Amino acid sequence: MEKERSTWENALHELVAETVAAERAYGSLIRSDRYPSYHAYFKKRHFEQRDFAKILTDEYHSVTERKMVAPFTGESPIFTPLEKQVLEDHLSDAQINVLITDREEALVLGYQKLLSLNGVPKTTKALLQSQAENLNSTLQKLRMDYNTIYRTGPIKTL
Repeated sequence: MEKERSTWENALHELVAETVAAERAYGSLIRSDRYPSYHAYFKKRHFEQRDFAKILTDEYHSVTERKMVAPFTGESPIFTPLEKQVLEDHLSDAQINVLITDREEALVLGYQKLLSLNGVPKTTKALLQSQAENLNSTLQKLRMDYNTIYRTGPIKTL
């Protein structure tokens, strides 16, 4: 039982760190003047991720009895390559869409991984499920936009 708790607590900690990293990445992209066609998307996702990070941090504190959220300890956050590429490379709008879609899919997988673990409290699962559904809607919109604008069939992943 203690091992189960440790496993999902660690996964929740990683997800909190990922949402904070995503918020920071989208914040950097808002401040950049590059890719004005994506500015509204970056802004929307920045504020969504800020809300998600706050809610997940509160939940983490609740289920871990106020344990502090340590700095990110896993591999590089999944949104770091997105931020770096968008700020440094000269990408087409289609390439940005593919890159964002890839990173958003990775984030959704983080939610799904956590939701599949044993021992996660029901209230935490409900919160995670709600955020995962919101992210899935965002992901579907990205895919539809890609297919509508570029008419190339299913979106390609990196």
